[in-house]
Amino acid sequence: MADIVKALYNCAFSVWNALIGIAMTLFTTSPKTAGGGTPYSVVHTFYNAISDATVPIATVFFIIAIYKSVISAPPGQQAMRFLQDALRYCIILYIAANMWSIMGYIMTFADGITGKIATTGTYTLSVSGDMESIIDSCLKLPDFELSGEWLSKFWSCVGCSLLFLIGGVVLLFIMVASCLSIISSAFQRILKPLMVLPFAGIAIALGAGGHDISKSLVTYIKTFFGFCISGAMMVVAVKCGVSLCTNLVNFDLTGASDIYKCILITVQMSITPIVISGLVKGSDSIIARMF
Repeated sequence: MADIVKALYNCAFSVWNALIGIAMTLFTTSPKTAGGGTPYSVVHTFYNAISDATVPIATVFFIIAIYKSVISAPPGQQAMRFLQDALRYCIILYIAANMWSIMGYIMTFADGITGKIATTGTYTLSVSGDMESIIDSCLKLPDFELSGEWLSKFWSCVGCSLLFLIGGVVLLFIMVASCLSIISSAFQRILKPLMVLPFAGIAIALGAGGHDISKSLVTYIKTFFGFCISGAMMVVAVKCGVSLCTNLVNFDLTGASDIYKCILITVQMSITPIVISGLVKGSDSIIARMF
């Protein structure tokens, strides 16, 4: 029975290692190269279609900026205000002409940070030696003898076997559910920058409307960079989460009964995937507060 239980727990950890490996690959995959570059090419086509409206929109907001800042300004400041707005308009047109390359550079920069972070630490889980010794001791059948103590140990062994089997199945489902949640976040990390990228032309056009309206451009750039850098945050969440949970979440099983050991060791193993899944999901809110 001990071998069956160990195999069940090893299966749960193998599923975790395989699926989290897929997630880590997605975290470190650039949106530019994901799917062989096909999604990026589709987004580029979409961007080109929308970018045709950049100059007309920028011109309209430039006229609005002139009306707000030049006409309403004192006569002695009108020339200076006009030159400021005109300079901003020229800068906007230059950036608009090179916007796709600029956004690509932001992606490349963020990918470089993610790649460096991904090379440190580990994210795999396995059955520890302590857990193996607990399984062996709890599932060892007592030598047969006609006594109440033997019956107590026998039923304790049977109960531990059932608990370990149920716990292993539950742990397997937890591992799968947590990994699927993490993989979903990994796909979103790739898709979110691609979803907002086509609207870069409109965002830069708003910058020609003066200080107040140009805040939309700053917000767009911060949001886009946040989506790109989120892969690094998720890698940190996974690797630090594994290290912290496996080292800090360690129940003291000294003096505990076999039944308690079965329950506590399964809970201990389940904490890591649940915590990491929550950390990865929470990375978006962390990014939102940072940027």
